[in-house]
Amino acid sequence: MNKFIATLLFSAVLFGTVASTANAAGSNCQAIYGGGEVCNEQVKFTINKLVQKPNKGGEFVENLTASDPRFAPDQNVNFKIVIENTGSREIASLNVVDTFPQFLSFVAGVGNANVGAKQINFVISNFKAGQKVEYVLTAKTGSAGELPANQAITCVTNNVVATASNGATASDNSQLCIEKSIVVPTPEVMAKPFVKNIPSTGPEMGLLLGLAPLGALGVFLKRKAN
Repeated sequence: MNKFIATLLFSAVLFGTVASTANAAGSNCQAIYGGGEVCNEQVKFTINKLVQKPNKGGEFVENLTASDPRFAPDQNVNFKIVIENTGSREIASLNVVDTFPQFLSFVAGVGNANVGAKQINFVISNFKAGQKVEYVLTAKTGSAGELPANQAITCVTNNVVATASNGATASDNSQLCIEKSIVVPTPEVMAKPFVKNIPSTGPEMGLLLGLAPLGALGVFLKRKAN
């Protein structure tokens, strides 16, 4: 995502006592009581969070939406954190905290990091002006059983925040999506019940039954005549 710039003004007192509080919108130097002045010195840094596409050797991008390549359950995900000191002075220490969302867990990363259930943090010391550092963190997506049962695609966001020793902060995040197969049960087809056909007993059958005695009588009379 877009880089965020954290700025904090520090004052170097040249003489006397400070009469007002310096801020980013003020002048570079302010007069103080008793003579002299206070000059502001800026601390700036940028932070950028990237995610690597799931295909082998994929490039690092800002975000992966549902229409981009998606990760599978139990698959490793690589994130890159890029931090640059864009100010004019060294930053004594910069504390970086990376927070994993639901369905992502930490696998590997910065050697001196403190790893928790859903957070890792590490410190950049003596961060010189103009210096840029990059870190790659590896996470793993949740299992198919952990993902929402009736949802094929789940998108999550990984966040990172950096805080300087004097309170300046910057943050960024990256999104990715996880896709799992949903098994749709096949509807059960019931067998058609067997029905035995029974001969019809309508008026035609009654007529035939009525003619039977006449046929028998004809046979009897024919035999008697002979």
